[in-house]
Amino acid sequence: MKTFRQYVAEQRVDEAVVRKGAVAAYAAQGRNHGDRAVQHYRSAQRMLTTNIQGKDAEQKIDLILAAMGQLADGLISSRQQVGSVSAQITSLSLL
Repeated sequence: MKTFRQYVAEQRVDEAVVRKGAVAAYAAQGRNHGDRAVQHYRSAQRMLTTNIQGKDAEQKIDLILAAMGQLADGLISSRQQVGSVSAQITSLSLL
């Protein structure tokens, strides 16, 4: 049985395939982070547009804090998306 290193040494690695695979992986990762950011932003928007009439001050503050948490999560996902796009561009340039 061949080891992985032996198999790789015997195979001709097509750089175009490796490049396309790396770029596709980073693009998919960026898309997932972007979708997650949108989910967090929409969740925060729903929390802030909920009918808060008849709720006391503590409940309103809790809703605002929860919405701020969702906004922070959305910002983190947006940052991760930027990182994925940067990695995608770097892999295109280097490979």
